[in-house]
Amino acid sequence: MGESESPSKSSTKKPSLCDECGSNPWKYRCPGCSLLTCSLPCVKSHKERTSCTGKRKQTEFVPLAQFDDSILLSDYNMLEETKRLVESAHRTITGFGSNIRFRLPMRLHMLRNAAKRRRTRLLVLPQGMSMRQKNQSHYDRRNNCIYWTVEWRFHSTDVILMDHEVDERVNLSTILEKHLAPSPWGDQLKSFRSSNLDDLKLFVRKNAKGTKSPYCQLNVRAPIGQQLQNTMVVEYPVIHVFLPSHCYDFEVEKTKSSIKKDEKSHSVDCLSSPKGVTFREEEIEEDC
Repeated sequence: MGESESPSKSSTKKPSLCDECGSNPWKYRCPGCSLLTCSLPCVKSHKERTSCTGKRKQTEFVPLAQFDDSILLSDYNMLEETKRLVESAHRTITGFGSNIRFRLPMRLHMLRNAAKRRRTRLLVLPQGMSMRQKNQSHYDRRNNCIYWTVEWRFHSTDVILMDHEVDERVNLSTILEKHLAPSPWGDQLKSFRSSNLDDLKLFVRKNAKGTKSPYCQLNVRAPIGQQLQNTMVVEYPVIHVFLPSHCYDFEVEKTKSSIKKDEKSHSVDCLSSPKGVTFREEEIEEDC
């Protein structure tokens, strides 16, 4: 009797299962991490679990042995996208040319011109910048008055306060007293509140565009409009408040003449040089 031969079983290779659920055969391979998934829910689940973007890193090094047509096509698309962006930027620059400086809204034109008449150079940032978004400064032609947005920074604290609609003719003390009243910031501003208001030191940078620019010491009993003469302001004034005991490591230019309580003249120049040298206005690049 011959040996009975066992029937030959067809060796069927089982398809790989989904790496996410482990139940169903995989259908998709993630371009970012090569993980195998079977359905859209598994794709979303793997992205949430691993924080994967699902996109191949186009600048990642790929060994020559692994280089295929799909990677070649991806690189080609990246170069085409880069070329398109460069051409778009070139058309934008060419189209605007030198006239881009005149494309500010009328409200900002009026504000900048009003500040210039007061010997204050105002620099406006591009749309999207945080200071541009927070700034609500404007010029009232009927009252011939600038209403500033003012930022207050209290030294050695994390407190940064914003004021809007600050009349350029109102004394700084009127605004500062409001912030030093009892408030949720009481713990951090306790030392400022306990000090005499006239003893506090207020500073504003002379040229807000320069990191090494000297500061001007402001008079708390005088309007802010008078004390911004011959300064360069980016969007709005930023006033730094110091206690009498605080030290500072920047150069300070003090006011040349005192301001009388009843004086309404706008001729006070808080930035006159200690040596009597007149201040020469700097040119601003207004192409932003």
